[in-house]
Amino acid sequence: MAIQESFLRCTACDQEAEHVVVYAGRFVSEIQCSGCGAVTRLDVSEDYLPDLCQRISSKPRRLARRLRRDPGELATSLPQRTLSKPLRMAEEFRTVWRSRRNG
Repeated sequence: MAIQESFLRCTACDQEAEHVVVYAGRFVSEIQCSGCGAVTRLDVSEDYLPDLCQRISSKPRRLARRLRRDPGELATSLPQRTLSKPLRMAEEFRTVWRSRRNG
């Protein structure tokens, strides 16, 4: 899950304002207006699982590419990323589930 900020026109208050954009994998699942606080949730559940399967199946190839490009960086970041991955995936699943229920 990734969170980014963007300057967008709010569909609720019709003002241009900073928005917090939440991604579940590669999909925008939630947008919140920093001005009025309106939250728009997008149901990405149907597209998410096929994308997750593709991400999982391509992981060994992506790790091998990173290993060839910068073995030292991979060796130092892999232990921490391996430990934090279950938490990051749980948060991603929660985001998808929340968008599905409230979409």
